[in-house]
Amino acid sequence: MADYKELLGSLVNKAKSVMDNSGVTGVYQKGADRAKVYSRIARLTMESNSQADELRKVFTEIGKLYFEQERDEPKGVFAPLFAQASQLQNALRSKETELAALKDGLKAQPEEEPDIEVEITQEEPDFDAVVDATGNAGKGTET
Repeated sequence: MADYKELLGSLVNKAKSVMDNSGVTGVYQKGADRAKVYSRIARLTMESNSQADELRKVFTEIGKLYFEQERDEPKGVFAPLFAQASQLQNALRSKETELAALKDGLKAQPEEEPDIEVEITQEEPDFDAVVDATGNAGKGTET
């Protein structure tokens, strides 16, 4: 039993020695450090994307408020943009009106179920003919 414990202790010491001398620990540490960097990159990317999206929403809201406030008297470089926004709003309202009318028209029509009659008939194949054709096909001849 003592020999077994000595052998086991010797193997453990040898494994530790190999790990320390071979640079396995250094490789492991470098890999762990790289994983931490990649994790930080991913986290910062997600946070940046989230903040950029929030910023776009704020700018959009500022634009909407300014448009509503200055709609009647646009000034300077905003005049053509206000005109374009008004045209797009009118086109959108027109499409929404048409869409609502089409949906209302569909709701007003009663749904009719078509009368479709289907008759399925199945002919039973002649068993002897199938056996003969299969046998002849195996021989390379057809009937």
